[in-house]
Amino acid sequence: MRPPLPPRPTFLNDGAMVFLRTAGLAALLCLLYLVFGNERTGFILLGALSGVSLFAGVVAVMAYRSDAKVLEAAPEGEPVVRAVRFSPLPAPSATPLAGAAAVGLVAAGLLYGVSLTILGVVIGLLTIYVVAAVAAGAHRDQPVDLLPVAIPVVSLAVIGSFMFLMSRLLLAVNKDFSVVIAIGVALMILLGGFMVANGPQVPTRTLVRMGVVLALVFGSGGVAAYAVGQRPEERKAGPPPVTVVAKNISYQEKTLHAEAGTPVTIDFKNEDNVPHNIDFTTDQAGSDSFYKQAPLPGPISVTYKFTAPKAGTYFYHCDVHPNMTGTLTVTGTGGAEPGQPAPPSTTAQAGTKTAPTTAKTTTTKAAAAAGGTSANLTAKNIEFSPKTLNLAANSPVVIHFDNQDAVPHNVDITTDPGGSNTLYKQDPATGPTKEDYKFTTPGPGKLYFHCDVHPNMTGTINVQ
Repeated sequence: MRPPLPPRPTFLNDGAMVFLRTAGLAALLCLLYLVFGNERTGFILLGALSGVSLFAGVVAVMAYRSDAKVLEAAPEGEPVVRAVRFSPLPAPSATPLAGAAAVGLVAAGLLYGVSLTILGVVIGLLTIYVVAAVAAGAHRDQPVDLLPVAIPVVSLAVIGSFMFLMSRLLLAVNKDFSVVIAIGVALMILLGGFMVANGPQVPTRTLVRMGVVLALVFGSGGVAAYAVGQRPEERKAGPPPVTVVAKNISYQEKTLHAEAGTPVTIDFKNEDNVPHNIDFTTDQAGSDSFYKQAPLPGPISVTYKFTAPKAGTYFYHCDVHPNMTGTLTVTGTGGAEPGQPAPPSTTAQAGTKTAPTTAKTTTTKAAAAAGGTSANLTAKNIEFSPKTLNLAANSPVVIHFDNQDAVPHNVDITTDPGGSNTLYKQDPATGPTKEDYKFTTPGPGKLYFHCDVHPNMTGTINVQ
């Protein structure tokens, strides 16, 4: 028989032990996540949880240090030694379901992204916290009060869930109706708070029922709105840019997600001194490219813009270092076959090398649009003139651009009025200067152009 464990120091009260155990477990998971996951968001979250738990444990020790001194000074008899054993919780609870949900979310996160993994880790840590607190209370016949922790945690969860579901509702309905919904919900919140503050006799059972009804209403509405998606004008600009970092001959982000047929913007940051790029391919072997740019030595930032192809699984790698790989998962309906889009724009970080422009700059002396049409465009007083150009369809064309201002301008020609799908552009150049924009027009329709430095400078091109 093994000897009994030594008695725990008096200053380590039950509350402190719960926090300290949580801190140790979070630190262990943080280390494992860093080693196997190699993802900074989860590492920062778990590290912060470990630090906060450690701080809370120290605060609990300091808060009860006077009581500990009294207990240490009191005469004691023989210490009571209890065998340490694993046993079921003293009362039925939902912790097994919460633990199973946490494991399921962590597993799903390996397939669908780090967000589910983080949510699963948070639920798992909360479940461990509750189990440890209940077990410690039963072991010492002194229940541990969970309200100081449960109230802020539950409040944050309710607020976060409400904000997410409400945002889905407001983005899915008509923009005018969304204002009515927002004002109505705000009035309901104010009225409910007024009634609770001025009527403390409201039974708890009534408040719980009202909360359940509101949760069902907003939960079902938010889930339905999330399934419907954003209204068309909100989807026009596409999702926010995604950052991909190349560091230590490795992509920090190995999994990307996109919606079929929507604009994709990737801010690629090469933090190495050797050249890197992102070559998107339809096959894992990397032989069938549908979008890429020439490798550039870092440190440098490059913007990749293209339209997501049809749903499927695609791949990306670095042409210089084929061991640098990743996966692009495209979901949803729409989208076309993977094709070669226009080259992305390149902007250098301050104090770093400047990336070469992907579009060739020529002088007006060489402005010969053989077999096509031409047009003149002037930038003066932060304004384009004329604002409408006429060019032939399916032809090589040239735009003679004359920047007469002493500030940088360029002409970013796009296929959409929002300016997200670039057909052709060059880097901004400070005037006075003249440049030629040579490109091939698509079929009949309308194109749009603007200045990247001054977005208020806009115009249209009639392709006939």
